[in-house]
Amino acid sequence: MNRIEDVKRQILLLWEDMAEARGFDRLLGRIICILIIEGKPLSQQEIAEKVEYSVPSISKALKTLVSLGSVRKAKKTGKRIILYYVEMHPSDILSGALMKWVLTAKAMERRTLSILKELEEVKDEDPERAEKLMKILMDFSVLIPKITGVIENAIRNMEKREL
Repeated sequence: MNRIEDVKRQILLLWEDMAEARGFDRLLGRIICILIIEGKPLSQQEIAEKVEYSVPSISKALKTLVSLGSVRKAKKTGKRIILYYVEMHPSDILSGALMKWVLTAKAMERRTLSILKELEEVKDEDPERAEKLMKILMDFSVLIPKITGVIENAIRNMEKREL
């Protein structure tokens, strides 16, 4: 393997690791990376050859990527072949993942505050246990806005650099 192929392999591993860190199959990261590297729409067969997976595996992964909005598809003019491509810049993919996390964290924060209210209403039933649960939830509810603030700031900085 020459050095450029070794670097390409490292890039593929990086994208696989990013996909896995988001809770997705490593193949999804590999496919996105190949589509970015190639810079042109590819068929399922072409993708399968480049990522060294079977066409059925690629087909299943592409359905996921299309439903997530990470990959788009188009028909080749006059043919039945569907081509797949990445329209987004890699930073859009990353900032989108971060924003999804922020939205999830904010929903968790709202649920935490709702549970705290409910605990306040029932704390007379078992004051010691209620206090312990309230402390856990309070610590959690204070932490969420701090973390989401840092992430939202990072997203804004990413967007500024792209302008």
